[in-house]
This record gives sequence, C-alpha cells and structure tokens, in this order.
Amino acid sequence: MVRLLVIFHITSFSSYRIHLIEIMKFTTLSLLTLVSNNEVTNASSLRAHLNKQDFLSNLQLGQYFSENYADGESWFVGFLASDMVNFGSAVARAKVGLMTSGSLPIGNFYPWPEGMSTTDGILGLARGCFGDCGEEYTDTVSNLVRGGALSAHVFTMCLVDGATNPEGGGALFLGPSDKGLPEGTVKIPVSATGMYFVQPPSQGTVNITLGDKLLKQYSPEEWIYPIVDSGTGGLSMPQELLNGVVEEAKNIASNQCKAQCQNIDIELYNDLSQHFPKSCAVCINTAMPDFVADLGSDKKLEVSGSTLFYETTPCSGEYSNSWSPGALTFGTASLYGKNVQFNAEEGYIAFMGDANGCEVNYSEGGNHRTTLSGVEGQVLSPGIGVITADIHVGTPPQKFVVQMDTGSQDLLLYADTCMLYGINPEDNFLPKETCFTVSGNYLYYFSDESSKSQKCFPDNDCYKYTKPLLDELQLSYHQGDGGFCPSNSYLEGFPLSEFSKAITVLQPYSSCNANREYCGEANYFRYKDSSTFMSNNATPFPTQKDPPAFTKKVICDPCSDDLHTAAVAV
Repeated sequence: MVRLLVIFHITSFSSYRIHLIEIMKFTTLSLLTLVSNNEVTNASSLRAHLNKQDFLSNLQLGQYFSENYADGESWFVGFLASDMVNFGSAVARAKVGLMTSGSLPIGNFYPWPEGMSTTDGILGLARGCFGDCGEEYTDTVSNLVRGGALSAHVFTMCLVDGATNPEGGGALFLGPSDKGLPEGTVKIPVSATGMYFVQPPSQGTVNITLGDKLLKQYSPEEWIYPIVDSGTGGLSMPQELLNGVVEEAKNIASNQCKAQCQNIDIELYNDLSQHFPKSCAVCINTAMPDFVADLGSDKKLEVSGSTLFYETTPCSGEYSNSWSPGALTFGTASLYGKNVQFNAEEGYIAFMGDANGCEVNYSEGGNHRTTLSGVEGQVLSPGIGVITADIHVGTPPQKFVVQMDTGSQDLLLYADTCMLYGINPEDNFLPKETCFTVSGNYLYYFSDESSKSQKCFPDNDCYKYTKPLLDELQLSYHQGDGGFCPSNSYLEGFPLSEFSKAITVLQPYSSCNANREYCGEANYFRYKDSSTFMSNNATPFPTQKDPPAFTKKVICDPCSDDLHTAAVAV
C-alpha cells in the first residue's frame, strides 16, 4: 500500500489560505472534490472529513478517531463514546466524539482574530458515520431517528436576515412537518450522505447567472457537485465567476451608487481585513442581482444579491464581502433570510421562501424547535461562517454551544482534558505554527519553511518541537542534505491510541476552549459526571502537560471598545 507524504505550506493564519503542495489520494469524496477544483482558499468551505481509525470499516466505541479539516491547520484526535443527547427536545442515545488533543479551536473566532471562539464543539447535520459506514449511520439526527425521537432524517433551517433582526439567528425545526411544503417551494436534488452535494440534471446544462448575465455554463460531466453548507460563510465561487460579480459591483458603484461609492475601489478578496463604508455597501447590496444556479426544470438555487456585503459586527458600521474566491460552495448566503428544508431520506433540499421571522413551526408534531444564534458578521463572514445552537449531553444533562454544520456528520465535543499543540503562541491566541497535522492515522509535517522541492524536513523550530513526538512514536529519520529525512516507516502510520499517549511529551500551548473560559462561556464534557456515558474503553485518558500561563487578548463582546487583556492560564 503506497503512502505519500503531504506537506502543507501555510502562508498565514489570518488569510485562511494554503497551498496544497503534495496530496495523497484520499478516498474521501469531499477532499477529492477539493483537489479537483484546485481552489483551496477557503478554510471553512472545503473541509475533508477524514475520520479513519487504522482503516476500520466502522469505528467502535472506545476506538480513537482523527478529524482533519482541509485548511491543513486544524486537526483533532479523540475517541468515540456515546451518551444521551437532547437536541431540540428530541432525546436519544447518540455517538459523541470526545476530542482530547488538537491544533486549533474548533469554533472560529468572532470577531476575527481577537474575538472569542464561537463554539464548544460541532454537530454535523449531514447523514454519515464516524469512520466508513457499516450497517448504520452514526450522525446525531440518524441516532434520534433510530431512538424513536424523530421519524425521518429531515430538518428545516430558518435564518432571519440582519435587516429583519440585527441580533440574527433563527430556528432549527427537527423532523418532517405535517404542514407540508408551502406553494412555490423549489426542490433541489442532492446526494445527502457525508454532505449535501447538489446534483446536476441528467440532460441539459447548469447555467450560472447573475441577473440576466450568463457567467458560466456547465455540462453534467463538467459539474463539480458543490455542497450546500451551513458551515461555510457566505458564498464561494471560482475566480472566473467572481470576476463577473466584481464587474457588476463596479458598474453599480459607478452608476446607481455613484454618490455613495465615490473613490471606493470595489475588489472582492478572501481577506477579513478588507472593509467598505456602510453607505456604499448597502447601496450595492440593494441593486445587486441574485446569483443563480439554474439546474433546469424550474430548479433554481438562488443566492440573494443583498448578501454580497455584510456588517462585520452589529455596531461597526464597516462592511466586508461574503462572496469570495474559492470552490463553488453554497454557504450561509444561500440560506440567509430563508426557510430551507434538508431531506436526507428523499434526497432534496427544499427552498421554502422567506424566513418571515421563523414564526411557522416546521418541526415534527410542533415539538422540536431549537433556537439558532449568530449575528450577520458571524454567519456570513467567509472566514467564520458559524451558526450555533444549544444541545444537552449526559445525565444529568450538560449544556454545550455547538456549530450547526450541514457540511459534516459527527458530533464533536471537547473532553475536559483536551489540549492544543503548536509553538510560539501569538497575543491573539493562535500559535505561530502548528507544525504538523493528523489525517487518519498519519502524521504529516509542515512549516513555513517547507516547500515542494524539499524531500526532508528543515532543521527549524517546528522540527525541534515535533522531534520528541517522532521519537516517542519510534518513527525513524536520518540526516540528509535538505534537513531531517523520514525513513519509509515514518510514512506507514501508527495507531491513534499510541499517538494519544505519545503527544503527552509535547508542551501544549493552550487548553482547547481557553478563550471561551476567559469570557465565562466555555463548556467541556465532564464525562465522569454522566451516569449514562459509555466508551467501552478501559484505557484512561492520557495525562497531558499543563499549558503555560501568559497574556491573551480576547474580545468577549463584539460591540465593546475594550480589548480585554489578562494573564490567564490557557
């Protein structure tokens, strides 16, 4: 079995960009889609769900897993457990991934980059499994169906827009509704396992339009199966499509919005530091036509032109663009201000019209409504893209704020022992470099000094930081012209249970939920306190080193002028 080394070159944490230098042939469809597009620019939109455990066909309780997100920076290792889960008053036993070590918090920071991490974990709303699926799906909604709390894998997401309610958020309605779909509902066919992949027509083309302008025409063979993803901020698209959007925005700025946009250069980058004045952004939003993927037979996936720009925080008066370059991904902009039903049983997403304040309860029996949270800047930002809800896990129940993510399928929570690894943490909480990533049961080294031409690891701070871990795992290497070169055994992988023990030799830079701790919002799963917790694991969690105490800067309130600074143990 051939193993190829994956080396990531991280250009910067703040830009959320990477170059994929070499890539192994993963079997995961989402990563194959990512690679085929050559558009690895958006951290949240292109995540690869690589939760393999020594190539087991189906992960069992107590076995270790790894989660690797396709930005190359973010990974977690933990093990699978189960407990009672209360999600929207639907209660059943469900699989829970307990994260014990990782590189970056799972919730993006808001506001970026000094803000608080947005979540205690993530809840994947797609149908799928920890590991490859065996006889049954292990996602939370499937577990609720199996436990009799719901009758089908169906939910409706309702997001109000910022103009309707500056506090944002909305509601999630679990289960099929007896109300039926409203008149005018548009059903988009999807493949609903792992993610919600938009299917092309069997005949004809997919036309991408902006108003009456045709941006691109895809044949069914050329279609790249984009996803509808509540975990991707805004709308991302290939540069050739974005060029048409920029041209239209400049035309609007020069004509209808000439007074408001005078001397404003309209360019759309994937850059959270780029801001536009409110008067100009609001004017362009009002005039911008809708972005539409016309799948034929009256199946149109529409993104409102009014989502092009968003206010960065509810009180900033500064706007940034939510439409950005990347692989074609229908993120939160496609859901904003709408009622959208995801039906994994019948394989469609139904766009049901305006949110209308989320007043209509589309949950099964009217009993399973849960509140969604997230202001405009948190939801629509391409670098954040987080919608949250509360869930309760364990007996007695423990509350967690989790991301609602249609782009994944697992429920992941921080164990109360979870630590983050990397070197030289900066004042804004992120490490200078994470140095390596874990995908499946492979460890891939990278640093700012890595490049495609190097067959060996450079003798730098990242190598010195990682070396004790390599030694503990008994991964051999030798001195070469380009630095330290791994032998073949280095590429053969290792049991994740061994990795979880070995990583304790490294110094963590933080506990996993530290900046939420500082703001008084953190929740770790205290599994020992739950009488219904099950792991089938006789091995205790490995004891990790305590992180250092140092000064961190955290904005707990996005509308506060204060950049809170305190010496905290993280």
